[in-house]
Order: sequence, then structure tokens, then C-alpha cells
Amino acid sequence: MEEPKTERKAEGPRIVYGLNQVPPRRELLLLSCQQMLLMFTAATIPAILVREIGGTLEEASLMVALTMIAAGVGSVIQSTRTRWMGSGYLCPNICGPSYLAVSMQAAWAGGLPLMRGMIIVAGAAEMFLARVINRLRFLFPPVVTGLAVAMVGISIIPVSVAGFFGSRYAGDVFGWREAVVGAATLLLMVGANLWGKKGLKMYCLLFGTAGGWILALLLLPEAAESLSRLGREPWAMLPLTDLSQLRPAFSFRLLPAFLIIAVCGSLKSFGNLICAQKISEPELKELKMEPLAKGLMADGFTTLMAGAMGGMAVDTSSSNVGLAAATGAVSRRIAVWAGIFFAVLGFSPKLTMAIALIPTPVMGAMMIFAVSFMITTGLEEMLSVKLDQRKIFAVGISLILGLGTGLVPAVYGAMPPTLQIFFDEPLSSTTILVIVLYQLFHLDLTLAERRKRRR
Repeated sequence: MEEPKTERKAEGPRIVYGLNQVPPRRELLLLSCQQMLLMFTAATIPAILVREIGGTLEEASLMVALTMIAAGVGSVIQSTRTRWMGSGYLCPNICGPSYLAVSMQAAWAGGLPLMRGMIIVAGAAEMFLARVINRLRFLFPPVVTGLAVAMVGISIIPVSVAGFFGSRYAGDVFGWREAVVGAATLLLMVGANLWGKKGLKMYCLLFGTAGGWILALLLLPEAAESLSRLGREPWAMLPLTDLSQLRPAFSFRLLPAFLIIAVCGSLKSFGNLICAQKISEPELKELKMEPLAKGLMADGFTTLMAGAMGGMAVDTSSSNVGLAAATGAVSRRIAVWAGIFFAVLGFSPKLTMAIALIPTPVMGAMMIFAVSFMITTGLEEMLSVKLDQRKIFAVGISLILGLGTGLVPAVYGAMPPTLQIFFDEPLSSTTILVIVLYQLFHLDLTLAERRKRRR
């Protein structure tokens, strides 16, 4: 039975379909497909990994399919809050870009079995962290959580911008046609969201993607040529044919790197879940830690499941949360059906190929559109409290040193390997630094408060 639809005013985007509301069937289908479409922006990551280690096309296809199935099932678990796990928010899973570097390192060292085994360990570590996150609530004041949410969006800027201009590798030639397609797609999405009526506003991503794809077929010869590949792909196929493909291996030498990435991935997911909570329940005055902890538990379990299934690690998607903010459709049912569709598509090479063939500039425009909301939501949270000198130094130093990992990587590349783990990329570096520095700069106040209580 459909619940009556109400509109709720908030400081942020207008809520059209609330957390526990059930959109009409047609709108639920379209909104779910729109979310699923954005989940495909990371679907090529497992194929990139297999290609880099010299794997076959069949191995790459298998890795993509298994990871998609795990991410789809994880999205359903995440959006359905149970006694043990699941946040109950619209926060789908995607193929985890955070794990790409360490997964590639493990695959080079011991093949895909070692990568699978270490991903299982990372998932277990995140599940353990979820059990103790309630006791660590003091580590996440608004300044810290706001910066973490903003950095989740900022960390996706390189991939978004590269795709927007059609660049496939560093130093690639600037393409005017690709830039026109990317700009036109983004303008269509933004225009539909700002000035479109209710239906067009909710489906702004689908509208912009369709328009951008049509323009790409007219301007980009490779876009039309790639569509011819669809005829050679089967409609349905079981991705797993041999249980030996699930065999894991482990390495103590790689354990520190995977544990650190598990913590960093947990912090990223924590930021995504906080953003999803604030978008879905804007009336909250402070964080509700229980659903956030269950959300981390679901994320860790899904990563563990992905490794056990033979796929790559998964992660919560900041772009999908941003899309929910843009459309005002935050119903958990949307994430449930998007996850089901995404998992089912893992069994259909033809359909996955059709989505994967979306032109690169169109993909880049989709990500820029969604990430805009992540960054501004984080900044709004960070600035919701007055910034005194302690907070200014904690945020400023963390931003400078954290963003420096992407701006001047050669400096950090000269560090000892043990330090490079902490300064691998902007998201994890900035988040870890702001947590540590905030507590350090407030240590005297914390000790004074404790002494006062003892008296």
C-alpha cells in the first residue's frame, strides 16, 4: 500500500519522497534506474584492475559481473535496516575505487586469490570498527564530519573532470567534441533540476544522460561504433563456472596496507552515511549513531562478501547520495530496487555492456552533477558551528597537507614507505589528520573538563 506523499521544507533540497515513503510504481522504477545508472560509473574499475595485471578478457568480465552482484546485494542490505546491520538510508554500493591500488598490489604479488583473501580481511576489519564506532563518537564533531563529507566529494574530482573532458590518461589530447558533449550533458541536468517541473526535476539525470548520449552519437564516431558490440553479447550468462575461481590466499606482509585502507574506507563510508542521514532526516539536531554503526557493519560485510565471491571490494557511493539530495527522492525503496537491478544485470553481459558504453564525457557530467551536492553539504555541516582558532588550525592544516598528496605527490613519494601509507591520497590523509589534530588542539580543554568533573 502506498503511503501518502507529503512535501517537507528544509534548509537543504526539498524532500519529495521521504525515507519511509513508497513512490508510485512508475516513479519508483525510473528513480531506481536513475540511481543504478550512476552506480555504473565505477563498474569498469574491476576490469581496469584485471587488465593492469595482464588478465584475460574473460577474467575481466567475470570480475566485473561478480563485483556488480555483490554491490547490488550490499545496496539492498544497506537500505533495509535490520537488527544486525544496515543503515536504512539510500546509500548504495559501487565497485570500490578506494581499494584499487592495494588490490592491484596484492594481485601483482600473488594473483587474484591473494587479492580476494586480503579483501576478506579488510571487510572483517571494517565490521570490527563498526562494533566500536559508538564509543568513538567524540572523534566526530560537526567540523570533522563536515570536512570528511566534503572530502568524499573532492576526492572524486579528478575522475569526474577527466571523464567530463573525455580524457582517458594523463597528457591526453584535449578534445573539443568531448568537451561539448560533457558541457551540454551537464547543462541539461542542471537546467532540468533548476527549472524543470516536478517530473523533469526528479529525472534530471536520466534526461541529461539521454540528451548527452544522442549528442555523442552525432559528434563522437567511437560512440556509434561501440554500439555495434552489443549484438555479439549474450542476454544472460552465469558469471561463475568453476569454484576454483573463489580460492583465497593471505599475506601478512600486505596486512598493514589493507587494514589502513579498511579504516580509510570506513571513514569514507561514515561520511557518506552521515550525508545520507542529514539529507533524509534534516530535522535531526545531532547524529544518530546506531544507524551509522549498522551502516558501517553492512559495508564491511558486503566487502567481505565481495572478496569471498571472487569480486573486488565494494564501497558506498557518494555520487548516489548526492543524486538523492539533488532530486529530493530519498526513499529507501529506491535503493532497494536499484540494488536488485544492479545485481541482476551482473548476469546479463548484453545489458551491462549497454550501460558501460555510455560515452565518457556523459559519465563525467553525471559525476560532477552529483558530487556538487556532496561537497556543499559537507561545507554546510562544517560551517554550522563557529570556527575558533583551534578548529581553524585543525581544518586548515589537514586540508593543506591532505590536498598536497594530490597536488605535489612527488614530495610525499619521497617519504619512507611506512609514512606513505598514511599519505596515499587526499581523502584518507585529510580525514585522518583532521581527527588527530582536532583532538590534539583540544587536549588541554579535554583535560581541564575531566579535572573539573573529578572535583
